[in-house]
Amino acid sequence: MPSLHFEMIAQASLQRVWAIFHDPIRSLPILSPPETRLRIARVDMPIDVGSGMELTATGPFNRTIAWTARMIEYRPPHPVVFGAEARFVDIQELGPFKSWRHEHEFEAIDDNSTRVVDHITYAVGYGPIGWILDRMLVRPTLRAMFDYRHEALAKMLENDD
Repeated sequence: MPSLHFEMIAQASLQRVWAIFHDPIRSLPILSPPETRLRIARVDMPIDVGSGMELTATGPFNRTIAWTARMIEYRPPHPVVFGAEARFVDIQELGPFKSWRHEHEFEAIDDNSTRVVDHITYAVGYGPIGWILDRMLVRPTLRAMFDYRHEALAKMLENDD
């Protein structure tokens, strides 16, 4: 199964970064590229294991994509041997992929910087056609989306000061 790994250092404490991701109703539209026209239909609050989320977005070829995700792991900031970390994992229940798992990891580097990691494992489906679609469309689109997300996160943190 294909996987992608994205990483950035956010210039903010783990608590500040976590607060943004803990509030998907506020953060997801800001962290999503404008051309996706992301709309949140439902979010089970408070976020925890089992929480669900329903979204729609505009995908390639101006196609509306419905997406339902479920939280399967949720670990708010907590101390560990080397400092503090947090993590949550969501999976696609309904959407454009044959399978999708998105691991979000946050690690305090110091009081004012946090490593933000997105690790995605997915399957496009559709056999050889899916492989071609992945290489030509899906993978580049996901890379651009997460580049945008990390830039938007940095801006959010600058503006929240």
